[in-house]
Amino acid sequence: MPVEEVFNLMADFSNAPEWDANTKSSELQTADPYAVGAKYEVVTGFAGRDLTLTYETLEIERPNRVVLQSGTKIADIKDVMSFKPHGDGTEVTYEANIIPHSVAKVIDPLFSLIFKRVGDRALESMKDALKAK
Repeated sequence: MPVEEVFNLMADFSNAPEWDANTKSSELQTADPYAVGAKYEVVTGFAGRDLTLTYETLEIERPNRVVLQSGTKIADIKDVMSFKPHGDGTEVTYEANIIPHSVAKVIDPLFSLIFKRVGDRALESMKDALKAK
């Protein structure tokens, strides 16, 4: 897929269920999905449970980069997606940064294992979804 199409698909986080097997639903809560301040209510599967998060777009640079942020009582989450042309398609770099708070720092090794499993599943579903398009 061309970089602009991949950017449009992924920068509008309401499309996340199409390319992330961990995301059960994602609803845009604001008017423009491609604007700084866009907010999404996201339900994701995590450690065998559903977790509802509010994501907000912090940065958007069409068609190269988008940064979203969320958080819980135990961690802040910052997702950085970068896009660049690669041959006939697009190279996607997706960084999910989890910053644990206080007590969660103690159990960080456990969180690291869980997030690796979540990340691996997301990577495979993202590859499958982009190839299918």
